[in-house]
Amino acid sequence: MDGNEAASYVAYGMSDISFIYPISPATSMGEHMDKWASASKKNILGQVVDVNMMQSEAGAAGALHGAAAAGSLTSTFTASQGLLLMIPNMYLLAGELVPSVFHVSARTVSKHALSIFNDHSDVMATRQTGFAMMASSSVQEVMDLGMASHVSSLKSRLPFLHFFDGYRTSAEMSKIQVTPYEDMYRIFPTELVREHLHKYALNPYHPTIRGTGQRPDIFFQSTVAANKYYQACPDVVEEVFQDIEALTGRKYELFKYHGSPNAERVAVIMGSAAKTMEEAVDYLNARGENVGVMTVHLMRPWSTKHFMKALPETVNKIAVLDRTREDGATGMPLFLDVNVTMSDAQRQALITGTQYGLASKEFTPAMIEAVFKNLNAENPRMRYVIGIEDDVTHSSLPYGDPIHTTPDTTRQCLFWGLGSDGTVGANKTAIKTIGLKTDLKAQGHFVFDSHKADGVTVSHLRFGPEEIKSEYTIQSDADFISVSHPSYVYKYEMLEPMKEGGTLVLNSPWVSFEEMDKKMPAHVKQEIAQKKIKFYNIAATDIAKQVGLGKRVNMIMQSAFYALSGVLPQDEATKLLKDSIEEQYKHKGPKIIESNMKAVDATLANLKRVEYPESWATTTVGGTRPGAHEGERPEFISNIMDPVLALEGDKLPVSAFEPGGYQPIATSQYEKRGIAPMIPVWKPDNCTQCNYCAIVCPHAVVRPFLLEKNEVKAAPPGFEARKAKGGGELGPYHYSIQISPYDCTGCEVCVESCPDDALYMAPFNEVADTQAPHWDYATTIPEREEMDDKYTVKGSQFQRPLLEFSGACAGCGETPYLKLATQLCGDRMVIANASGCSSVWGGTSTTIPFAKNKDGHGPAWGRSLFEDNAEYGFGMMLATKQRRLGLSNRIAAAMLEVDMPDELKAAFSNWIPNMDISDKSDKYALQIEDIMERMGPENLDPRLKTIYDERDMLRTQSHWLVGGDGWAYDIGYGGLDHVISRGENVNILVLDTEMYSNTGGQVSKATQLSTVTKFATGGKRQIKKDLGLCAMQYENVYVASVALGANMNQCVQAFKEAEQYPGTSLLICYSPCIDWGIEMKHMMDQQKTAVESGYWTLYRFDPRRIDADQNPFQLDSKKIKSDLLQYLDGENRFTRLKRSDSVTAQDLHTTLGSDIRRRHSKYQRLAMDDYELLESLKEKLGEEVDSEKVVVLYGSETGTAEYLSGVFASELKRRGIRAKCLAMDDFDFDDLPKQSKVFAVVATCGQGEYPGNCKEFLKQLNDPNLPADFLANTEVAMFGLGDSSYVFFNEAAKNFETRFKELGAKTIMQMGMGDDKDEDKWETKWNEWIPDLWNELGTAPPVQELLDPSYRVMVESSTSSAVPDVIVPTGTKLIPMTKNVVLTPPDYDRDIRHYEFDLKNSGMHYSVGDCLGIYPHNARELVDGFCDEYGISPESVLTVEDKQGRKDPLPGTLTARQLFTEVLDMFGKPSRRFYETLGMAATDPAEKAELEHLLTKEGKDDLRGLIKETTTYADLLRKYPSSKLNLEYILDHVPRIKPRLYSIASSIEMHPEMVHLCIVKDDWMTPSGVYRQGTSTRYLAGLSQGDSPDLVATKMNAAGITVPDHQALPCMMVGLGTGIAPFRAMVEEREVARLAGEKCGPMALFFGARYRRTDYTYGDEFEEYHSNGKGVLTNLSLAFSRDQEHKIYVQHRIQENPELVYDLLGKQKGYFYLCGPAGNVPPSVRKAVCDAFVKCGGHTDEEADKIVTQMQIEGRYNVEAW
Repeated sequence: MDGNEAASYVAYGMSDISFIYPISPATSMGEHMDKWASASKKNILGQVVDVNMMQSEAGAAGALHGAAAAGSLTSTFTASQGLLLMIPNMYLLAGELVPSVFHVSARTVSKHALSIFNDHSDVMATRQTGFAMMASSSVQEVMDLGMASHVSSLKSRLPFLHFFDGYRTSAEMSKIQVTPYEDMYRIFPTELVREHLHKYALNPYHPTIRGTGQRPDIFFQSTVAANKYYQACPDVVEEVFQDIEALTGRKYELFKYHGSPNAERVAVIMGSAAKTMEEAVDYLNARGENVGVMTVHLMRPWSTKHFMKALPETVNKIAVLDRTREDGATGMPLFLDVNVTMSDAQRQALITGTQYGLASKEFTPAMIEAVFKNLNAENPRMRYVIGIEDDVTHSSLPYGDPIHTTPDTTRQCLFWGLGSDGTVGANKTAIKTIGLKTDLKAQGHFVFDSHKADGVTVSHLRFGPEEIKSEYTIQSDADFISVSHPSYVYKYEMLEPMKEGGTLVLNSPWVSFEEMDKKMPAHVKQEIAQKKIKFYNIAATDIAKQVGLGKRVNMIMQSAFYALSGVLPQDEATKLLKDSIEEQYKHKGPKIIESNMKAVDATLANLKRVEYPESWATTTVGGTRPGAHEGERPEFISNIMDPVLALEGDKLPVSAFEPGGYQPIATSQYEKRGIAPMIPVWKPDNCTQCNYCAIVCPHAVVRPFLLEKNEVKAAPPGFEARKAKGGGELGPYHYSIQISPYDCTGCEVCVESCPDDALYMAPFNEVADTQAPHWDYATTIPEREEMDDKYTVKGSQFQRPLLEFSGACAGCGETPYLKLATQLCGDRMVIANASGCSSVWGGTSTTIPFAKNKDGHGPAWGRSLFEDNAEYGFGMMLATKQRRLGLSNRIAAAMLEVDMPDELKAAFSNWIPNMDISDKSDKYALQIEDIMERMGPENLDPRLKTIYDERDMLRTQSHWLVGGDGWAYDIGYGGLDHVISRGENVNILVLDTEMYSNTGGQVSKATQLSTVTKFATGGKRQIKKDLGLCAMQYENVYVASVALGANMNQCVQAFKEAEQYPGTSLLICYSPCIDWGIEMKHMMDQQKTAVESGYWTLYRFDPRRIDADQNPFQLDSKKIKSDLLQYLDGENRFTRLKRSDSVTAQDLHTTLGSDIRRRHSKYQRLAMDDYELLESLKEKLGEEVDSEKVVVLYGSETGTAEYLSGVFASELKRRGIRAKCLAMDDFDFDDLPKQSKVFAVVATCGQGEYPGNCKEFLKQLNDPNLPADFLANTEVAMFGLGDSSYVFFNEAAKNFETRFKELGAKTIMQMGMGDDKDEDKWETKWNEWIPDLWNELGTAPPVQELLDPSYRVMVESSTSSAVPDVIVPTGTKLIPMTKNVVLTPPDYDRDIRHYEFDLKNSGMHYSVGDCLGIYPHNARELVDGFCDEYGISPESVLTVEDKQGRKDPLPGTLTARQLFTEVLDMFGKPSRRFYETLGMAATDPAEKAELEHLLTKEGKDDLRGLIKETTTYADLLRKYPSSKLNLEYILDHVPRIKPRLYSIASSIEMHPEMVHLCIVKDDWMTPSGVYRQGTSTRYLAGLSQGDSPDLVATKMNAAGITVPDHQALPCMMVGLGTGIAPFRAMVEEREVARLAGEKCGPMALFFGARYRRTDYTYGDEFEEYHSNGKGVLTNLSLAFSRDQEHKIYVQHRIQENPELVYDLLGKQKGYFYLCGPAGNVPPSVRKAVCDAFVKCGGHTDEEADKIVTQMQIEGRYNVEAW
């Protein structure tokens, strides 16, 4: 067993009650206690121990104090800062003389960094408490001295602290002699339980009092009164040692001496190193030395008598070794004790003080040899450290090469495993099997790196007939080395300790010698040959898959060990292994046993010895590490991280490190572990570009990239990209998903979460080398984070994750949340991280996953303790607040006192009121920095220089307190609650795994009822604490409960709202953990199931809604949709109880179900307003509800339909109609016929797919058994959200409406068809549709009142230098128009022009099919006329302040002419909202009545008349003068000028720095005879060219068509009029390709217009490209409708060429394009194409139509119509 089990075995036997709390490395002691108590195991007194998990170590100590004070035998277990939290109670226990025992796995106390490894700093911090302190050196001693501690405590009345080395002893597997409980009972002083415990217990039947308050007069005396017990204690312990010897035959002493009886040099030491010291002493004495070692067992009370008795009289030189360091002390604790002892005994000796082994630093025989040599040196070092190189203060003692002190009969075996591959567990089983089934002694020590999973593990196993004292890792003479991952041969010096002729087994896919010779590094080959190693290879990963063991190769590698290690004869070893399989896996069933048996047999059959040539000994040729980060590596990486990752950190000197523990971030990107057996591969043609794969990726290895066309062309071979979907800003770009193969852990979460089957898993060895250059290239592409709204699921993933490549487990449920936070605000995050999983994967030294953006900004991260994280982060936030306030005060003072440029004063003036608004703060901070740097920092006034030096405080900071549920619900809750109560602006992120996941999965208050977990092995019996509800009680805290896999949109929205909330926010994130017993690849689906079953609730509580007279609580998972048992049965933490105790499981699961339903009902009530609550109560009581029932339903995938439904429901409420608003799947379908009106907003995903939250509703709606009059009493109005570029445009909404009508529902009005292709996307049609709906409903309009304007405008008459020369809309580039040529004859009534623009130095790129957006200006004469009528001078200077902080703000300063010329669309079509605004503002009753009439059903025709007259905003202001709006309202209600999109008529390949347009002039006569011109074509026609061309504000926009990946594919183009423009570009691009020697497919152009003479735009060019079929344009067919008597259109020409059409599109799978006016043309052309398939392909009309539809789906049939 290991040391922890030995300690808990004794503690369980000798305790009545025990209190536990998890902390590494002591945790498993509590786990054993809980497990045994749950199994009703009896202690030595025949009682089941009462084991209690507390909320913290302080709680455990306090409870223990109480239990002991009440007369119970008590124990607890802890380490490190957990022990420090117990110190106050330790003083009390000692002061009150209360027997009890603390078992401590000694561990480093955190200082400059956290370390979970061993030294004695924690126990030494308690030596002043009055506890007796017992030290054990081995697992056997833990058993025996632990027993002695319990007995001695009871006999002496002193509490005991029994400690042993964490990990080295606590986790060491060793063969020991276990003392049965009946034997323990023989030495247990049962009579003293009454005398020393019960007698002093607090009991009302013999009352006494303790813990009184004492004054100075008696406290001192009372303290010293206990001294007699301390004086007696050493003798008591000695007595107990004698009893144990009599019982077991093992002799112990307070100070154990080992070595020469006449030694002159002796070392004094405690802990596991004592055994190593004994081994080294024997080695040295056998070689003529005269040395010894004194092992301290009883550290307190210290007994000079016993020490001197044990010390040989011949000793004159003593080396005292302390495994702790007290900075600034004259000596370490043990050193001081020995010095005082020798002084008191009046013994003269040279005494040196040594510090060794901090944080489990190895202590080896070579170091011991150096310690003894130092004692004999002429000038010995008196105070020194050993085991490191101190090249700074030169305090270290050098030591030599390893010496072999282990007995020759001991076999030493090393296993290099991959964390979670089962290697460590298999080795522990091997130790138990060999140790118990043979006479061999066995020892196992296990070394791990700091990754949560998939890190390197090294198992050090020793077997032999003699006692094993080697308490250190195998340094030399290893007999056997096993390597479980092929990448290790590149990373680690694994063969260094191998003895000559030893055995090496490698798991690798390099099964042929040729491949092995190619892949194996040269230095490894050299070492193998030089040491004559017996080298075996086995493809263990492949075998594991074949036999059904998945990724776990442990059984294969164990089989090789049993067969080859020589520990046992092979036949005996194999039989032993198979017997152990039967025993180990019997509870898992025959299938698992069979798989493991097959693994053994397959191993023996496939284990091949590699016969290498002698030339390997000197070879310099071999493989190199794949995936290594190219380019220059930062100094920190090369000098520190690389050695640490290679497990060579022990060799680094002190000078390598920065005092204080500070390290850079963004280092994990250099690690490149390459540990995934399978990695994802992207299938671009299946991808809808939703970015789900990226948002769920735990390690940020899956990312979307946006590339310009030239960047795609420059990409490495095989790099896949497709045209970016989504329009708008994404327009000019190509989209690519890339995977970082050497950072991927192979979790498969992305594959399982992809809705489009656009990812699949492929073997790492087959695809990694291909993917790596693609990833490396993609990461060089400029970050284009501004291209999409970052507060959407898709847009958030275009933000660079500032958390990447962490050491978290594969499929970790925590990392996606913090990664998302860094994408939304990571450039200004300050993170206080509680100890736990997130601090391990987020803060492991050297490999830091937090990254920087392109500006060098990124999360600043710090960790304090487990328990005080909230206070730690709170303090940081307050400090930032105070520092920024001070900076603000200094800026304000400087503005009054210092002479400075006006622009700096203006920037300061803008910054002060906006200092807490992040976007504005950033903007003005940049201005301030830029101005000061231009002024020269060295030239600044001292007061300004101070401000400049503090410029890093100009920007806002976003403070986050991050931790798990153990922190938030348990140990840190007190501090967390206090921080929440303060209401300051901090964000709290709770990663709720419902257990202490970092320490192995112990119970917390977040653990749900019935869960089986550590410390709750019988199933938890309490309901989970509702942390969110606790926080909501303060009413000023933003609270959200989220589950990313259940509702990504809600999660992103919650993060946005939380971060923007100007107070405390709490985000509780459902975080699946591997300790739940689930396949982590399904963790997103598991979250969805949890929410649908009601197990986890989604909600948001936003106090800001109270101010808007809205319910602050929003329930986002409104309905329990599935059976709870379906969820519970999917997780081992719940099914374990069913297997072990089905009756209890059923009872607890039933109770849990009831609680969940009750909780959900409570949340439903919270989400109701007063009216809804009243209605709900009436329904429950069976009373009639007064009003008609109305519901707004939505089917939403990205959140838009949900948002729009909410707005619509609010608008209904304003109009007196109360309606519930919820997702279709959240609605109780049985209530549907009861609804008088149903309003539905439904999105269509991709090619006709339904959103995820309406599919269950659809299934019920499509039930064929529903009667035809099911909805006879229901009216329905449907609005669809879609994209007309898809075949199944708004298909989901159409199908819903059709089905509603089939079931008898009446439509209120025609369905609205929102279209992402419209100018304002869905809003265009919505704003047309919704007024008609109000009219149809006949609802009274809401109270009309003008709200306060959102702008503040100041008007000055004089001009200012601050006025910009030109207004440049956000995201646009100014480019010169260099050519304007009229293409039509002067006598023609149509004006078609060719424009050319120069792109030189603009950074703009475009692709075939793209559009150029032109931002036109209004005509100056119109603007000046309007200004004159409005009463403002065009030259007036306007200062504009945006009170809402819009993302795309107006210029702060501009003239009135600029505002009305370049910004506002004053001469555009007014919105309905503008009519409403004028109506509210009108003071003339007649005007007011007319404006209100226009918006009614009766005034519809009059409004239509105004629209036909092209009435503008300016016209309306002129027509209704009493409605004169001030400038603030004009800015609010007149939209900005929008870009006009024109298809590009050129190829960038032919015209590299130019873009061409072909535009027809837009002009018309209104019904009243007024001549009108289109704003854009008028503007373009009037621009100057020549030497000083006018600059035009432009933006590239994406093609609405799909372009072939290469030029070999055929194209059929149908263009009408200026619709020829994109086809000119296509032909040009193919011509360039032809001239470059590329293979080019056929191109057919069908062009239609009125007259050849006037309309054959670019005719000469096309004729030349055609060249009678010899050019790149292989077919040219013209249709000029009016050049002959009968009209001929393009569809006629198509009908004339069916063979050509069928060949291009049917046989050769070419692409079809139509560009021209809408109306009858697209359907007529489509019919002609279908006819060709019918005529030449033998298809029916229906089949042909389906073929064309499929072409549309595939992107091969494209229509752009206007």
